[in-house]
Amino acid sequence: MKKILLVLSYSGFSGRAIDEAVRSARKEKATLVALYLLEGGAAESVFDKFSDIGFMGDRPAEDLSKLVMKESRQRAYEALGKVQIKAMEEGVAFEPLLEEDATVEKVLSVIEKINPDAVFVLKRKQRAFFKYFTRSLADELAERAPCEVAVITEEGDQEKEDGNVKDMDRK
Repeated sequence: MKKILLVLSYSGFSGRAIDEAVRSARKEKATLVALYLLEGGAAESVFDKFSDIGFMGDRPAEDLSKLVMKESRQRAYEALGKVQIKAMEEGVAFEPLLEEDATVEKVLSVIEKINPDAVFVLKRKQRAFFKYFTRSLADELAERAPCEVAVITEEGDQEKEDGNVKDMDRK
């Protein structure tokens, strides 16, 4: 059975990416696998920002950490629910996945396990300065994935690449 993988996260999620993945799955008569990546360090990131502005001390309570992770999970369930509804409306088989590691290695391990025919991933617009020092998850997947990767950019452009394309400037 053919599979299409849609990669979602708190920082990378759009209706257009969902639409493109569902459309592709319907066209290919494939199962749509929606992978939501939870940011393991989400609580620490929130605490750092609040500490920097003087809103809280250096050692937040464990309850607050659990609350932040609970909110992250809730957002993940809502996102996966939106994908499921869209897939059902289009008559596409759907399989949700939730992983607590938002790394390229985690996505590549999921790709290896489910062997999708294509991967859809959103690439957020990066500030010009940062694109020289960091690589996005979408860039890494486009370079390293063993299957076709459709990078949906925030501006709305779609770039289809196979795993062998390298050194391409993607806005």
